[in-house]
Amino acid sequence: MAGSVALSQALSYARDLKSLYETSRARERELEQTQERLRNAYQQSLQYAIDLRKTYRRLQHAIFQSLLGLANALEAKDPYTRGHSERVGALARQMARAAGIPTAAADMIAQAGLLHDLGKIAIPEGVLRKPGSLTDEEWAVMRRHPVVSAQIVAPLEFFAEGAVILRHHHERHDGSGYPDGLRGETIPIGARIVAIADIYDALTSDRPYRTRMSHAEAVRRLDEQAGRTLDPDLTALCIRLTDDAAAERAL
Repeated sequence: MAGSVALSQALSYARDLKSLYETSRARERELEQTQERLRNAYQQSLQYAIDLRKTYRRLQHAIFQSLLGLANALEAKDPYTRGHSERVGALARQMARAAGIPTAAADMIAQAGLLHDLGKIAIPEGVLRKPGSLTDEEWAVMRRHPVVSAQIVAPLEFFAEGAVILRHHHERHDGSGYPDGLRGETIPIGARIVAIADIYDALTSDRPYRTRMSHAEAVRRLDEQAGRTLDPDLTALCIRLTDDAAAERAL
């Protein structure tokens, strides 16, 4: 009798263990399924973030290309300035990289160089294309273009640093520039680079009021302003880069 009771208890205990085991396995499977769903959801979220980032970059590119098209259309109306911004952007990138500026920041400086005259769209044609010297009133109008350039791109968060460069690329080392009279290293380095690239290309390009200068004459002019109106180190860097380019063209 006692043996039958013991056997019955053992069988009951075994059934309970089996039930507990099966319940535990069922919960493990549920947990594995939950984890799998979480992994799938994470992968989907990750892919969504990647797709969203790609879409944002394409949108940035489209917006920048639209602005660049506007700047190019402005230049295309004047044979004297056609290609100017493209050359300024290219030289600004070279200077930025040679100065040790990281690639992403150098790209931003180059993009600002491409758009540095965008604000001239608000300048009357009579002032913008005047073959002779500007009056004081006309200069006051012309000097608004850096601010207008910055205002045009201000809503674009991804181009915030570029907007600062556009606003300050006519500041001068000695504080004589505009619009804010910044001096020395208070001028953003990108603006100092674009300023020098802009001046070099302007000197070596034809204008309604003069013919282009030779590379040697342009370098002499830059060297005269180094430490006065232009950053001395960056000016020396520009001279070195353009000397090398001039030497290669002479071969």
